[in-house]
Amino acid sequence: MVLEKERKVKGGLDADDCRKQRAGKGIELRKAKKDEGLLKRRMLVTVDPGLADEAPPPATSELAGFAATVRDFVAKNGPPDDLAAALGAVKSLRKMLSIPNRPPIDEVIGEGLVPNFVTMLGHPDDMMQFEAAWCLTNVASGTAAQCAKVVQHNAIPPLVGLLGSPAINVSEQAVWALGNIAGDCPKLRDEVLRHGGMQRVLALVESTASTGQMVPLRNATWALSNLVRGKPQPSKEYVAYAVPMLARLLQIEDDELLIDVCWALSYVTDGDNDSIDLVIQAGCVQPLMAKLDKGVKVQTPALRALCNIVTGSNEATQAVVDAGFISKLGSSLRATKMQTRKEACWALSNITAGTAEQVEAVLSSPMMPIVIDRLEKDEFEVKKEAAWVVANVLHGFKQAPTVEAARRVSTLAQHGVIKAMVGMLDANDPVVQKLMLEAMANLLAAGEELGRAGKGDNPFLIAFDEAEGVDKLELLQEHENEDVYRLAVDLLERFFGEEDEEDQNVAPNPTSNGFSFNAQPAQPFGAQPAFAF
Repeated sequence: MVLEKERKVKGGLDADDCRKQRAGKGIELRKAKKDEGLLKRRMLVTVDPGLADEAPPPATSELAGFAATVRDFVAKNGPPDDLAAALGAVKSLRKMLSIPNRPPIDEVIGEGLVPNFVTMLGHPDDMMQFEAAWCLTNVASGTAAQCAKVVQHNAIPPLVGLLGSPAINVSEQAVWALGNIAGDCPKLRDEVLRHGGMQRVLALVESTASTGQMVPLRNATWALSNLVRGKPQPSKEYVAYAVPMLARLLQIEDDELLIDVCWALSYVTDGDNDSIDLVIQAGCVQPLMAKLDKGVKVQTPALRALCNIVTGSNEATQAVVDAGFISKLGSSLRATKMQTRKEACWALSNITAGTAEQVEAVLSSPMMPIVIDRLEKDEFEVKKEAAWVVANVLHGFKQAPTVEAARRVSTLAQHGVIKAMVGMLDANDPVVQKLMLEAMANLLAAGEELGRAGKGDNPFLIAFDEAEGVDKLELLQEHENEDVYRLAVDLLERFFGEEDEEDQNVAPNPTSNGFSFNAQPAQPFGAQPAFAF
């Protein structure tokens, strides 16, 4: 999948950590990435193009006989007189490999047929190339070990060569096979790239798009998406080749094609700032925004790509904000699918980790009340992401503790954030509890700033107490996590110290009859106590 990186919450988040921690969190979110089944595709069609009356697949018991025919043909260097029989045998093997359930991939490998299929890719007959490439496509669609057999027998160079075949069925089948190989793992993806796969695939995309051949264009685009997928990412030179073409493909109104284009852009933007900037410079932001109005299969990868972009620089985030991304997130925050709500909150947390203007753009939108509602009432996985939105807004006050920043915090309080934050202290997750305690310190500090500016009291203290915040802080003094305990004590001492200080004169003292208050004997005026400290 991708490398897992934990988000580390530090005492007093560093100035740049808010966004970078959230960018790291995106890796975990990608556990809900594109279905693995879409990374490889086995061609299940069991008829030749245009031959609807083709016979059904033969029984697997006949495999050995067909294998012997193929091996003999290759061993004799493909005599013309044997071409028809060999082609028929390869076609029968292709049908066996195309059955929906438990195709005999291991049996085909065991018969030593993979190197023979690779050799047949170089045969001058188009149909032989097509059938051999189809067989290799379906072998490569299997397990990693099965796919590795295709690569070990040096299938990549001839398959790349066939991308330029004038026979469209041959080039389409070759790109399908290469897409399966590239989709297996980053190592094999890089092997395809090393043999010129990117340039040849892009040329095939260009030619099929210009001639309006949608089926081969879709297959070539899917293969292209696998060539930019995976961690570590491919070399920048390959990504730089692919992005302008992906930007052009975004203009084609074909949902099946757009699914793979948007996934490809989500893979590219799941990299460093340079990769994100490539996508912005290619003009992809606004077209991606338009795809948020499509069906869920297009919308999901488009949202992912845009969410990835806001993990980049402030300038990258601003490009998405300027395109109207914040207002578009309303439907995602209310989506029935938990993962979509979670990802929308994650995106907003990256925006609120940006500039003061970007924070203000979120606060002045209708999104913030929805986020606070998610923080209070949603599933815990969504609550955690909503907590980061709030924490990043409040961290902005810590960075610049001005009256203006404090007034932004007041906007959160008006939307009911205090009750929602206090509720998160019940989470059985020290990381979340620590995040909320740090955020509460910033909120209450902002309240002090507002109190000073208005020559009055901290306006948040009563609301915090009414939300049972003080009670929760007192309970956390018993927490087993040292950081949680320390932060809770600091908050009590800093903002509620007068209530926690015990007056020695009212401390309970044991007597023979139980407890009594003010039990010290009265002293004559001016008398000194026995001990003085």
